[in-house]
Amino acid sequence: MADFIAEMTPGNQAPESWKLHVDGSSNATSGGAGVILESQNGVIIEQSIRYKFPISNNQAEYEALLVGLALAKDVGAKILEVNTDSQVVSSQINRDYQTRDPLLQQYLAKVNKLKEGFDCVTIWHIPRKQNTRADLLSKLASTKPGHGNKSLIQEVVKSPSISTTASAYLTLPSQGSWTYPILQYLLDGTLPEDPREEKRTKREAANYTVIAGQLYKRRFSQPLLKCVEPGDTEYIFREIHEGCCGHHIGGKTLAQKIITAGYFWPTVIRDSMQLVKNCDKCQRHASIHQAAQHQLSIISAERPFGTWGIDLVGHFPTAPGQLRYLIVTIDYYTKWIEAEPLASITATQCRKFL
Repeated sequence: MADFIAEMTPGNQAPESWKLHVDGSSNATSGGAGVILESQNGVIIEQSIRYKFPISNNQAEYEALLVGLALAKDVGAKILEVNTDSQVVSSQINRDYQTRDPLLQQYLAKVNKLKEGFDCVTIWHIPRKQNTRADLLSKLASTKPGHGNKSLIQEVVKSPSISTTASAYLTLPSQGSWTYPILQYLLDGTLPEDPREEKRTKREAANYTVIAGQLYKRRFSQPLLKCVEPGDTEYIFREIHEGCCGHHIGGKTLAQKIITAGYFWPTVIRDSMQLVKNCDKCQRHASIHQAAQHQLSIISAERPFGTWGIDLVGHFPTAPGQLRYLIVTIDYYTKWIEAEPLASITATQCRKFL
């Protein structure tokens, strides 16, 4: 104990630099993290952590990094060099990648908050073969129940470091959005003050659900449809109507294709028809309308009894040309008669005569 206190107690000399190797792994049931903290004097601290909750690969990497930073802070490290084989984590912390996942945004904010307790923290991405020991510790924690290997610091974590509920990282849209009252009711049970709007919100909310902070619409015979805010509809229209797989279809067909792709908003049919009307290419290459420019007027018959009668007569004795039938037409008003002999009674011969 005296030797340990002598080694770990900082003196008046310059802050010592520490190296931290972290790695996280996950499987179908749980996950694990491996942490190796090493000082310049050869002091090595190894920690193996098992997570007893569903966890993704990126989430496991962030959990391992948070444990490593907390461990370095406990031993009094001020200058820290972090090595991880996760390019996503290192690039997001170094701001080379954008962090769009709301869950990873919370992890990134917590990492940046822990970094404030150090004088200098550098994050490096290293190949997996240079992080073998930390990788073994993470797999050891995620595959074994946590017994044995008493030389290691082993720990079992039953809940993640951040809140993973939908309401914890869901940013409500503006009050003018059509999803705002539905989300408020599904998350907090808040209803509008107007009694009519209250009933309508309750009725509409039964057709929606919130999964991982995203609002989805239930369908009877289709998968869940992602509810889209008004500001994101333009991109969906552009990709489906005139993108690489678009062929400038009609308004109703376009709306059906958007719903089939998994998106929904209340005015999707109206917006699709308006988009087709305003599309320049659709108007330039559409079929030319042949209707007259002015309203047509009805032309009345010259004679009130201008009616024709038609009949087929036969068969007669065969005449030259195998003619055995006769088609006769008479005008009832002028008594004008037209007749033509036929060899056979067919629709083609009747149309030709008329």
